[in-house]
Amino acid sequence: MIEVMVAILLTAIAVIGVVGLYRVQTRSSSFSRRTTEAAVLAADKMETLRTTVTPISSTADETTLDARGKIGSGVYTRRWLVTPSGPGYQLDVTVLWTDESTTRQVKLYSVRGP
Repeated sequence: MIEVMVAILLTAIAVIGVVGLYRVQTRSSSFSRRTTEAAVLAADKMETLRTTVTPISSTADETTLDARGKIGSGVYTRRWLVTPSGPGYQLDVTVLWTDESTTRQVKLYSVRGP
């Protein structure tokens, strides 16, 4: 009888450990996925700003973007700033999102000629 109780106790401890590892892995996977999606959204906007014929000195943002850059029900906010810098322009793109009550962000900076 004692052997069965010990076996049940050891099985319960092992299951609790596996569930804990699963939670940590799921959280890490979600963070990595959102960071990658934010980096792609920032790179997409940066490429658009770099290939614009004459960028206008401006600041703007898009909210509720999804992973594909469509406005609607997403978790991302994309902001960009175009400022004159010498003969060219400085381009700043930031993508923000909230992950477990913490605001996260990905920032890209670039300089473009005239």
